[in-house]
Amino acid sequence: MLPWVDLLLINVKNEYKLQHPIYTTENTTAHDMKYIESVVSNDNFDELGLKKSLMTDLKHGKAKATKYVSSHGEIIYIGEDEKMPVNVWWRCVRLLSKTPVRVVIFGNKSLRQMPEHDQPVKAAHINGGYANRCDGKTIVIYRKEEVTRVLIHELLHASCSDPYNNNISQLESDTEAWAEIIQCAMIAKGNNTLWAKYMKDQIAYSLRQAATLRTNHEVRSENDYAWRYTIGRLDVWKRLGLTVPEIPTKYVPLKSLRLTLKEPLV
Repeated sequence: MLPWVDLLLINVKNEYKLQHPIYTTENTTAHDMKYIESVVSNDNFDELGLKKSLMTDLKHGKAKATKYVSSHGEIIYIGEDEKMPVNVWWRCVRLLSKTPVRVVIFGNKSLRQMPEHDQPVKAAHINGGYANRCDGKTIVIYRKEEVTRVLIHELLHASCSDPYNNNISQLESDTEAWAEIIQCAMIAKGNNTLWAKYMKDQIAYSLRQAATLRTNHEVRSENDYAWRYTIGRLDVWKRLGLTVPEIPTKYVPLKSLRLTLKEPLV
C-alpha cells in the first residue's frame, strides 16, 4: 500500500471511530432565504436552471428547505422530504474543513447524461456544484445525483487544497481524482482491503467512461471540457502511483455521465 493511502485511511478510520457530529434540524430563516435567492439569481454555472426549477417547487409546496446546524457550520437542503445521508455529509465536513462551512444543496433529480453521439460534452451535461477557493461559506450543489462526491470535491476547493500552479483543467482533474479517492475511503470506512476493491472498481468504471467519451464525443485533451473531470483524473491517479490500465478499445459504452459508481449511503 502506498504511504499516502495508509495515511488517508488512518484518518478516515479515526473519523468513523467517532460519533457523527451532533447537529440540529431547523427551519430556514428569512436571512437564509435571501442568501439562497442570491445564489439562484447570480450563477453562471447552472446552465440548465436546476436551482431555479427547485426554487419554483419550493414556492409551490412541492419541495421543502431544511437546515442542519452543527458546530461545523450549516447545511441547507432543498428538495423532497426524504432520507438523506446528513451524517455522512457532516463527517466529510469534519474530515476536510478546518473552518465552519455553509453548504446549500439543491436536490434536483436531473441526471448526468451523455449528449447525442458526436456532440460535445458541456458543463450542463456534467457539472453539479461549485465553491470559491479557500471559502467554505460558498459551497453550492445543484444535483441530487452524486451529492456526496460533489460535496467532497467542493470541500477540497474550499479548504485551499488547489494546486495554484495548475491551469483550470489540471486543477479540476486533480481535485476530482482526490474526491473519488476520498469517497472510496469513506465507503470503506478506512478499511484497506475494501478501499483497494472500491478504488479498483472505480478506476475500471472511469476507463469505460473515458473510452466512451474519447470515441463518441472526441474528448481527447484538456482543451475538451469533459477532460478535466474524466480522462484527466486517470493521469492524476497514475502520478499518485495507482495502477491504471490503458483506456480500452473494446468496451460497452456508457450513457451516464455520473463520475462514480452508484454510491451507498455511507
